[in-house]
Amino acid sequence: MNTSGTALREGVSRLRMAWFAILQCGVAAAVAWLFAEDVVHHPRPFFAPVAAVVCLGLSNSLRLRRMVELALGVTIGVGIAEVLVRQIGNGWWQITLVVLLSMSVAQLLGGGALMTTQSAVQGIFLAALPQTPGGGLYRWEDALIGGTTALIVVAFLPADPGRFVRKQAQDLIRVLAAVSAESAAVLRSGDVERADAALERIRHTQDDIQAWTDALRGGEEISRISPLRRRHQPELQRYRRGLVGLDRATRNMRVAVRRIATSLETGAQMPLELADIFDHLSEILRMLEGEVGQAPERMVATTALAALAERLDPERLGATGMSANVVVAQVRSVVVDLLGATGMDEHQARALLPK
Repeated sequence: MNTSGTALREGVSRLRMAWFAILQCGVAAAVAWLFAEDVVHHPRPFFAPVAAVVCLGLSNSLRLRRMVELALGVTIGVGIAEVLVRQIGNGWWQITLVVLLSMSVAQLLGGGALMTTQSAVQGIFLAALPQTPGGGLYRWEDALIGGTTALIVVAFLPADPGRFVRKQAQDLIRVLAAVSAESAAVLRSGDVERADAALERIRHTQDDIQAWTDALRGGEEISRISPLRRRHQPELQRYRRGLVGLDRATRNMRVAVRRIATSLETGAQMPLELADIFDHLSEILRMLEGEVGQAPERMVATTALAALAERLDPERLGATGMSANVVVAQVRSVVVDLLGATGMDEHQARALLPK
């Protein structure tokens, strides 16, 4: 029962995130069909709404690329099938030949998965079904109608380009805050298993970074296509800077957590002052989670990070052993990276650290 409830909540959450993209697909499919049928008078132009939905999809990223690949794939498949079917007719072996040639040409031209698949699919349609006058040309025109309709919908019914980026950024920062707090607990308890669990958790943050990267690309594409969303470009530039800083901070945090786990396994001593540092860092990350994407002058996290930087003196923290020094050094790098994510110059950030 609990599993069913969890699955339902996750499904509702996914629908809440995807509802606007679904709305865009519905509107684009209807407009593409009406235009192809009523304006250019194509009989049953089913491929126009199909092309519109394929170009839009549920992902905000790479829509321009999907449109170009779709149009090129249709062109290749239709062109090869039109030539071959006229010469050798229809049949199973003709379909095989059309698929082999279409996909090979698409790959030779550097096509991705969509372009290669569409070249084969369109070739199959023409080689397998009875042909009507203008069938191949109509299909190519429907692909252009669907793709163009998709771009128009993105331009004049655009999603909020910062919404998805903010969510992915907060997801990553939330994980870093949790790992930092767990590291503090591990340093106090000396629990090796908890240290290994924290290390395993931060090792999976690459998926969060990739999700942030994909969402940012989609947002930047929307801001370029839609005149209604160009005002979001400065905000997206801040998210881009934040992504660079958080990516670097995550890598350095990963090294610090791994060193803590290794030290506990070998019995090396860690100063308890480091636990306070990780707790402080966790609090700042939770603060940054709410402020990410804001203008630098409005971010309180910057001041908090600067105060933390001043505490990162290995000698004052009692970091006398090699492992403790490594952890302090990595935390120093994490703080510099996070300051960079808030908009501070790297040299200025490093100057805050004790010599």
